[in-house]
Amino acid sequence: MKVMRSSRTALRGVLIAALSVLLSLGLVGTAGAAPATTGERGSSTCADRPVPARAVSIQLWTFAEYIGFGTDAATQARHEEVLRRLSEMGYRNVEPFTLSGMSAEEYAELLREYRLRAPARHVGVGTPEEPADIAQILAENRVLGVEYFGSGGTPQYTTEAEWVAYAEYLDAVGAQARRAGQWLMVHNHNWEFETTFGDRTAFDILMQHSERRHLVSQLDLYWAVFAGADPIDVIREYGNRIRLFHVKDLNEELDRRIEIVGRGDIDFGPIFRTAGGSTRYYVVEHDPRFGDPTFDPFEAAREGFAYLTCTSH
Repeated sequence: MKVMRSSRTALRGVLIAALSVLLSLGLVGTAGAAPATTGERGSSTCADRPVPARAVSIQLWTFAEYIGFGTDAATQARHEEVLRRLSEMGYRNVEPFTLSGMSAEEYAELLREYRLRAPARHVGVGTPEEPADIAQILAENRVLGVEYFGSGGTPQYTTEAEWVAYAEYLDAVGAQARRAGQWLMVHNHNWEFETTFGDRTAFDILMQHSERRHLVSQLDLYWAVFAGADPIDVIREYGNRIRLFHVKDLNEELDRRIEIVGRGDIDFGPIFRTAGGSTRYYVVEHDPRFGDPTFDPFEAAREGFAYLTCTSH
């Protein structure tokens, strides 16, 4: 099943042309005409059905350029400003990728101040070659209230043996996480679907060489589509192991760049319907356009929230 809007746009154009002919001939009236729900890029203002605000989050990597990568007071002040403004937009959840030098206790206090939660978090969980201090991460997660956590990306391994070893490492980390009442998630880019060994992708290897109770997926919809995978097929294959989505749009006309959610070509409705009730969080994300002053991460956040919740912005 295609997940791009282009075919639906073309069909709409044909239907409109046919309707225009019929109207000109006086063969149909206008009283019963139903408005189209999707069409030209950017005209769809809502997913097929609203996502409850409690299930909507945002990956703070969207604001990476704005916040910066320091640990000084100015960086922390910008980070706090982002949290405040997201709360004012209606967000109830955020997904941090950094604490900007704050302790878990300090960050948790900020979340409470702005009535936010961090149910998921990106944090480096290491590799077989360089393991991370998982006990420390789990301790921070308990303070922060994090339920799902994982690295922001996987290594770009080139051999099947490396991917198998990585999957087994994640399985062991995931087992440790479950004992602590948390879930390890794996977040994909394009290479997990583009790297293949026979009829299996690297993503398949990660899923098949780990136990479902030890490792779940945060499926990045943009990167899956970018790689040529069909998210619907992935969801049908792995079911409720797909616990979170990174909701990012794709603009075919602008060199397949990441686009503000709702302005691009990914048809999210069928994807969300296929996932059913297994998706815990729909995480808006727009990778920064570093050095591009025309990109406003707050606009991306506001439109993404409005699109998912079917509210005005």
